[in-house]
Amino acid sequence: MERRSANARWTIFPQELNLQNGKTYFLRNIANGVGGHPKWKDVDMVLFPINVPHAHWFLAVLHLDIWKVHIYDSARSMNYFTTYLTGREFKSFGESIIEELDAIDYWKDFPDGHKDNAVVEFIDIVDAPQQEYITNRGDCGVFVSMYMEMIASGVPVKSDKPCRDAGFLYRNRMTNIIWDTK
Repeated sequence: MERRSANARWTIFPQELNLQNGKTYFLRNIANGVGGHPKWKDVDMVLFPINVPHAHWFLAVLHLDIWKVHIYDSARSMNYFTTYLTGREFKSFGESIIEELDAIDYWKDFPDGHKDNAVVEFIDIVDAPQQEYITNRGDCGVFVSMYMEMIASGVPVKSDKPCRDAGFLYRNRMTNIIWDTK
């Protein structure tokens, strides 16, 4: 968020989410611009780092203009997308998004009918770069950070093969940014 330009059309949800079936997510303060984050009415995308407790991280990108959530998962072989889709965790999350936007009068700034299309659809991005070694590597958080930077920069998030060195290379890049080195 520190490197986000004032006219960027995206924002990051500033805390992790743990998806649970039937859970209500209180997004309204962030969606309404509390804490210095842009209001969701002023952006097209919201990036959500999602945590599977003690196991995994993946990224959900809400496209407010088309009501789709793209799921970027570096360990697709673990089947979290299918598990959360059939277990209704995604449905609960999508319903909470609409309810929270209702609570902050999100719709009043849009043309009539915008809310009529507001059914959140979840899409598995199958060509997102993948970890080559999944068990106990700890690279999923690095991949989530990499996905977020690529999306925020407008770079396509695609790969047709495992990214053997991507975790290491991106860790190196993050270190250089943090320590302001080249």
